[in-house]
Amino acid sequence: MSGEDELRIMLERQARAWKTGDFSLAAADWHPDGVLTAPGNRVPFGQLAEAIRRFQEDYGDLEVTITNVLAAADGRKAALEWLWAVTRKSDGARSVTEDAIVIDFEDGRIFAWREYFDTATAVENHHRDA
Repeated sequence: MSGEDELRIMLERQARAWKTGDFSLAAADWHPDGVLTAPGNRVPFGQLAEAIRRFQEDYGDLEVTITNVLAAADGRKAALEWLWAVTRKSDGARSVTEDAIVIDFEDGRIFAWREYFDTATAVENHHRDA
């Protein structure tokens, strides 16, 4: 991945896939051996479409705001921060989560997407009482 502008465009595609529930919008950005890791989740590339579809069933009104993007000069790593605002459909609870993400690229595609955020305030945390 070369340059922050190209990276931002790719990140917007990833966010759009989650907003619409349509992984096909973002699939080409992923390496076939890529893995998304987030607190409590490890999702290999082959399961991302289903994970996004299930997310769409349970959550809505997703807004993603990219607040910081850093790209390594060699294009092999990137880091970003974004705000992930979403509503849980079952009860209307809404949260805004500050999310930090580190990405490793292989052959110009996402090989590892690692998310770091506090699950205590995220409505996606199913253990939280509504």
